[in-house]
Amino acid sequence: DPEPQELRQSAGLDERVVTHYLLEPYLLRDAGTIAFAPPGAGKSWTGILFGVLIDAGMSYPWPVQQAKVLYVNLERSKESYQARLADVNEALGLPRSRPLHAINMRGATLQSIEERLKRYIAKHKIELVVIDSLSRAGAGNMNDNEPANKAMDVLNSLGCAWFLLGHTSRDDSGHLFGSQMFDAAADIMVRVMSQRSQIKSPMGVNATLGVGLVGTKANDV
Repeated sequence: DPEPQELRQSAGLDERVVTHYLLEPYLLRDAGTIAFAPPGAGKSWTGILFGVLIDAGMSYPWPVQQAKVLYVNLERSKESYQARLADVNEALGLPRSRPLHAINMRGATLQSIEERLKRYIAKHKIELVVIDSLSRAGAGNMNDNEPANKAMDVLNSLGCAWFLLGHTSRDDSGHLFGSQMFDAAADIMVRVMSQRSQIKSPMGVNATLGVGLVGTKANDV
């Protein structure tokens, strides 16, 4: 009998593979990125910003390739997400009411909505899923390797690129909280750093949050 396809020898490609970004240099097409920071550091804002930029095809301040985006909100209320989306739209010069595909299921886990998520992606031809956040993976203790691998298997089976938002530990803001298997599964890791402004703005002192992004790991880029 002929050998299964996966057991046959594979030759190297004659030409170099061109790297295709959805948002350069942080999100690759058909790959996974994890952004991590302490609570309140701007991860969700960054996730929504990236999603709107790619969905709208706006190449500023980063080069983007327009694609359909789905935001999976497992952390906060639907109203809170909608308010943030409207603010991001306005900041980018878009109508506040501009929609973005979203699943709002506060308190649900990624594992519990896996099949619903896959159906939505297939129906709407989604090319990037933003998940807020890793703490809602639902596969077990995040420090254990097996639950971490299960959560990453779910993401890698979606058939599109994914952008996962995760927390750091209380004692170490420089690393993602949880098993090292999360780091191993991601193609790109991004540390989100932030600082509150001490200048009084129309919204009050400390209302403005400056956000910086630092890539800490990159595969195939």
